[in-house]
Amino acid sequence: MLYYLKHKTLMELTVVAIKRDDNLYHFNHSHNNTVEELLMNGTEEAIDEHYFFKTGKHPIEGDEVEISLFLQEPDDYDTLLVKEVSDEEGTTYTDTTMCLPVWLCPWLQGYFGKVPEEIYIKVRPINKGLEAFVKNTGMRQLLNRP
Repeated sequence: MLYYLKHKTLMELTVVAIKRDDNLYHFNHSHNNTVEELLMNGTEEAIDEHYFFKTGKHPIEGDEVEISLFLQEPDDYDTLLVKEVSDEEGTTYTDTTMCLPVWLCPWLQGYFGKVPEEIYIKVRPINKGLEAFVKNTGMRQLLNRP
């Protein structure tokens, strides 16, 4: 029973990706004590496009994006990744909104316990200045999140 409950909670993953000076993104996560795992091989371009679509500006070094991945269709999502090809080095998906290839490394398989056929994605650029203002003033209605 614990095995089932553990994997039921792993139907979703949220990371904060940080834009680097080489135009890639990285994230940290407690799974396998992950530090600065790179998002690359096309994934960075898809993140840039979603960031621009939501903010009207191109991301620069230090910008942060909250990315949520769901194995089951959530009420709200921005795109669906559909698996194209997979091998021991990673999996290439197609971002069905931006029509761009997205490459995900085996880290994801280790987290979910499998290579998902489809992944629903929610992207939320983080406005650090606005979030600091809201924290200091308590004006939560200004944030574009539930």
